[in-house]
Order: sequence, then C-alpha cells, then structure tokens
Amino acid sequence: MELNIHLPTLLLLSVVINLMVGGLLWLVYRLRDLQACFRLWALACVTFVAGIVLAVARSVVDAPLVTELAAHLCLGLSPWLVLAGIHNLLGVPLAGGKKSSRVLVVCAVVYVAGLLVSYAGDTLVPRLLTALWSALVFTVAIYRLASSSRTPRLPFRILQTIFGIHGILMMLQVLVIITSRWELVGLDVNAVLTLILAHHLLLATATVMALPLLAFTQAERNLKLLAERDELTQLLNRRAFLQQGRAAFNQAREQQQGLTVLMIDLDYFKQINDRWGHEVGDSVLSFVATIMAEELRDSDIIGRIGGEEFAAVLNTGSCKEVEAVTERLLRKIAGRGRWVEGRPLNLSASIGGVVISPQTHSFNDMMRSADAAMYEAKDKGRNRVEFAPVSG
Repeated sequence: MELNIHLPTLLLLSVVINLMVGGLLWLVYRLRDLQACFRLWALACVTFVAGIVLAVARSVVDAPLVTELAAHLCLGLSPWLVLAGIHNLLGVPLAGGKKSSRVLVVCAVVYVAGLLVSYAGDTLVPRLLTALWSALVFTVAIYRLASSSRTPRLPFRILQTIFGIHGILMMLQVLVIITSRWELVGLDVNAVLTLILAHHLLLATATVMALPLLAFTQAERNLKLLAERDELTQLLNRRAFLQQGRAAFNQAREQQQGLTVLMIDLDYFKQINDRWGHEVGDSVLSFVATIMAEELRDSDIIGRIGGEEFAAVLNTGSCKEVEAVTERLLRKIAGRGRWVEGRPLNLSASIGGVVISPQTHSFNDMMRSADAAMYEAKDKGRNRVEFAPVSG
C-alpha cells in the first residue's frame, strides 16, 4: 500500500495546532472566571502532545518506561480529560450512576495494568489497549451528549459525529492489530496504522477546536435563561412571558386552534408578608410556582408577571379541560398550602381565565379579560375561578 503521507510533518503540525488551541483554552479558562471545563480541555491538549512527543522519542531513546508506557498513558488520559470537561460543562457526574462508575473504574484499572505488563514487550499490545480504552471513552462521550436535552443541538451533533468517527477508527485499529497478530489477512500493518494515525490526529485537532463552540453556545443559552427567567421562581419573567404568549396567540389564530389565558393571584398575600416577613413570602411564591410547574403541561407557558401574580397560556380552548386544570390548581394550592415551612398560612388563590374567540383582537386583550375575570373571582369570595364571557 502506497501512502503519500509525510508522517513527521503531520505529527509536527498536530503538535503545533494542539499547543496553540491548548494555550487558547487555558487563556479562556483564566478569562472566564476559571471555568473548569476549559482547564480540562487545555490539559487534554497538553497530554495529547506529550503522548505524541514521547512516542516519537521512542525511535531515538531506548527507555520503554518513558517512551512506551508514559506515551500511552498520556494518549489514554487525553480523551478522558475531554470527557471530564464535557461532564463539567453539562453539570453531571463524570461516571454517571454507580454502575457506570464501577465499569469505568474497572476498565481504567485493566487498561493501566495491561500497559504496565506489556509496555516492554510487544509494541502492538499497548496500541491495542489504548485503542480499546479510547473507543470506550468516546462511546461514553457520545452517550452523554445524546442524553443531554440542552439546546442548540448543532454543537452536540458535531462532537457526536467526531467522537463516533474516533471510536470507529480506534476499533479499526484494534481489528488491524488482531488480524496482523495472527496473520489472518495479508496487510501492510504499518501502512494501515499510519493511515489510521493520520486521521486520528486530524480528528483530535478537530475535537479541540469544536469544544469551545459547545461551551460558548451553552454560555449563551445560560445568559438567555437569566434574561428570561424570574430569579426567585425560575418561571418566565413578564417580558419573556408576554413575548411567548403573543407568539402562541398568533399561531393559534393562524391555525384556528384553541388557546386559554389564565391569571392567578394569591389571596391575602400582603398579610403573609406583613405577619411572617418577606422571606416567608418568597418561599410561598416559590412554592406556588412549583405547584404550577407540576400541574401544567410542558407545552404550556407559565410566568410570574409581578408580585404575587402569575399567568399561564394553555394550548387548549376546551372549557372542560381548562376547568379541570384550574380546579386542580386551586385544590393543590389550598391543600398543600395549609402549612408552608411549618407555618399555618392557609394559602388560596383566585384565577381568571379567557378562551380565544374569532373576535379576539390581540394577546393583550386576552390578558386584560383574564385579569378582569380574576378580580371578579376575588369579589365573589376568592379561592375560586371565573371566566370572561366569550365574545359572540
């Protein structure tokens, strides 16, 4: 097999690029409040470069402990550091559950023990072990990225694709080593492994360049959440609620679908603040927000629009369904709100609702009608729900 690959040039280029990207990641780490994922990825670049340098030194230094064992330990540590950085960014434990933790630990122990036993003998065995270990780590990384529900998905898919190709190349390397060991197929092993190494170096470089994209998109996502969420309840704030509500209204009107707007106001909330203090009042607001998040669907829009006042947009116009939802909300708030943090608060709420009709002109009109219905509920005794009349 003839390969027009000048391996020393490729190795040098990979070393230079990884050092440059590693330095950039370390600089970002220092500038972004010491975000640990960037430090881990920078160390992954450094260990990858160290592994290449030590492997190259094998041809001029007769010290297998340094050139063989240390090289493969560095090359095995590099993907693990990449995985650790991804877990840090996503805020999940590195190993996941106890079972997966034990599996990773056992595999790591077997890998290191295998290197210790084989590094001074056949050079193909350490390659085989490192390839298997890397394939395992990349498989775990793909699973972690796939199991995350975060958006946008494009950076996740890019890294999953790169890791998938990484894993395939590592398993291909394992297959080549096994077939050559028992002479199952007539292959130029060095030529094939050189080709695999060339692609692996290019993919490793692509990986370290794609990781910051994942981190920056997640940082942008977090900033967007901070801008849209009420700090106390983690529901949508007033601006974000109105924005999403208007979009839902326009869609419902265009597609002639049902839509309901609810206004929920806690009864006698000022008395709770005056008697028990604002800290207890904040706990009550968080408590009610939790109930709303539990009782309403994921597709519904829920927000805190001011003080003790909440609002919700339900993607349904069925009076029976809406009545069931509102009655359940009132029942849960009153039942679970008898005692909050050991205090007899006897919470209740008044709810006003309005259903979209062909005569409804805007989302703001629905908000005003729901608000008026909510005050009507208060006037009629509180702890009840009233609906605005449907325009005929």
